[in-house]
Amino acid sequence: MSRKKRGQAVVEMALVLPIFIFVIIGIFDFGRALHIWSNLNYQCMQAARAATKRINPLIARNLFTPSTHPTLEEVQAAFWKFRSPLMPEDQYSNVTFTGVGTSDTQVEVKASFNLTLYTPLVGALVDGENGGGALTVTASARENKE
Repeated sequence: MSRKKRGQAVVEMALVLPIFIFVIIGIFDFGRALHIWSNLNYQCMQAARAATKRINPLIARNLFTPSTHPTLEEVQAAFWKFRSPLMPEDQYSNVTFTGVGTSDTQVEVKASFNLTLYTPLVGALVDGENGGGALTVTASARENKE
């Protein structure tokens, strides 16, 4: 191989390598965002399901009181039980449990997670609500009490 062709290969690699690395890190960020969205939906669904179950299905089937369904602490424990290790607790925001421990017939669980992207250019392009390449992933689940 001549010296000229080796120089051409180095120049081509120098042009293509940053784009290739950018694409790989972008795929990694997309995978993280999909994992966080999926897990946050699952957490909300499991917490809502835990809140709607009757403590004793044979007693007071037509009443919805705080004594017939789980308490707020039990529902919060069910929510945090399914947290992914890739999702630190300090990045959660607006975790709300509506209808838990009340006489409402419906329960709604909402949560948000602040995701910081690793890809610099995509983070700058997206520049979500939090600024600086951070996105807010939101999920909710609503179920009727048993």
